[in-house]
Amino acid sequence: MAMFTTSLAVALIVVGASLDYGSFGTFIFAYGGHAVFPTIQHDMRKPHEFTKSSILAFSIMVSMYTPVSIMGYMTYGDSLRESVINSLQTKWIQQSVNMLITIHCILTLTIVFNPINQEVEEFFHVPHEFGVKRVLVRSSTLLAIVFKVTHFWPLLDFVGGSTLTLTSLIFPCLFYLYLTVGEQKAKENVREAPKNGLAVKKNEPVSFVDVLERSNKVTLFCCTFIALFGIIGGAAATFSAIREMSYAHFIPPCYVSAFLNITDPNNGGHTNCCGAYQNISMYGNASLYCSEPDFKFYTD
Repeated sequence: MAMFTTSLAVALIVVGASLDYGSFGTFIFAYGGHAVFPTIQHDMRKPHEFTKSSILAFSIMVSMYTPVSIMGYMTYGDSLRESVINSLQTKWIQQSVNMLITIHCILTLTIVFNPINQEVEEFFHVPHEFGVKRVLVRSSTLLAIVFKVTHFWPLLDFVGGSTLTLTSLIFPCLFYLYLTVGEQKAKENVREAPKNGLAVKKNEPVSFVDVLERSNKVTLFCCTFIALFGIIGGAAATFSAIREMSYAHFIPPCYVSAFLNITDPNNGGHTNCCGAYQNISMYGNASLYCSEPDFKFYTD
């Protein structure tokens, strides 16, 4: 159901953009599901075919994300901001996409929030069985995130640039190199004894020098390049996201802004309009339909 709603949302975005004719952290967030891959493979009926399923999954994601990215950029240009949804001029398409993405988020909350919920339950010593304590803890965790995170896209960039970069680019390369060399050393430690069959030497930990000396040079170069690319890109994305969350685009939560006499940032239009002054709308009246212009979105 979640996959269906996301696919339909992507289709509507492409249609809306055609009618109207980003960043490292966001990109990694879109493809960074590596942390749950071991669990998925473990639950598969045929785990040895995980390679086929992963290739199919990434191919489907590319086929959905690529048309949205290309059509959105070609249509809206530099008026495109953190989400292409807000740039859609056709109201019913924009609202339909919002509803579908909302349904998708509701359906995936259990999976996405499960690690956080388990950590909180462990901290408060909540029983693993279903009960009142578990409901209260998980509901409180969800409410805390809802009321605390006022803008999702800086948090998305932060998670994508930090944890997901580690689990998707850096750690897989390091683990592969160390596991490959460790397997080689384990095979070398097995030697044939003259009388007692096989005698096994004690396995020694794989050192960094072993990885440099024993790894295939082409594999070592590729893994090193990917890891360095992840370190540089992840560090830059994380720094930028922290800066955005701290002061560049910080808006107090609703329970704080209510006492500060701050104007609701959602007042007025909800469409990121096009044009040099971001005030061109298919409906004509920019004051009613266009959101507040942001000319420094790509320069801050």
